[in-house]
Amino acid sequence: MSDISSIYGGIKKDIDRRLGEFARLWKNGDDMEIFKELCFCTCTPQNDAHKAWDAVLSLEENGLIEGGGHSEVAGILRARGVRFHKNKARYIITNRDIFYPGTKNKIRALIKNKSLIEARDDLQKKVFGWGLKEASHFLRNTGMGDGICILDRHIMRQLVLYGVINEIPASMSGAAYHELEQKMLAFAEKETVPADALDLIFWYKEKNELFK
Repeated sequence: MSDISSIYGGIKKDIDRRLGEFARLWKNGDDMEIFKELCFCTCTPQNDAHKAWDAVLSLEENGLIEGGGHSEVAGILRARGVRFHKNKARYIITNRDIFYPGTKNKIRALIKNKSLIEARDDLQKKVFGWGLKEASHFLRNTGMGDGICILDRHIMRQLVLYGVINEIPASMSGAAYHELEQKMLAFAEKETVPADALDLIFWYKEKNELFK
């Protein structure tokens, strides 16, 4: 047994509270709150999570969640330190045209009557700028992520550290993502830790905080 169970025991209350906040976001959040989460998960690839969230909040403050052109959105992202701001702005605007308003109902219709894996795979096909990692991140952050994994580099560094995988892959196809995900899920089961909690444990180990 590794130190994971010990860490989990020490911060379980904080993890449970954070996961509860994620679940309440989907249950109680309006279209704006859900779409902000969609924008956040669009901004996070190859970016610091705090900078990505600050950028989303700045977009909201400037009325750019509901409207605004590419240069305005890209300018906010750049000012907040989001890399690849031009591409991220294009994704946000395209997704806004598709999913906002009516975000919650549109996503609910997209994932209704589907397994978690099917819902995740369909989301990553429909949301511009997303892959399996971003779709997994969104589902976790809206309380629906227990049973899938957010395989970003900080997670994979921890998986290498614990011998779950040998190295961080340079790139991943869909099949490779599913294969690595099964290894992480098996590790979570071995450690008797929920999969969505394991992600937060890994984040805590690297950042000494529980964020998004």
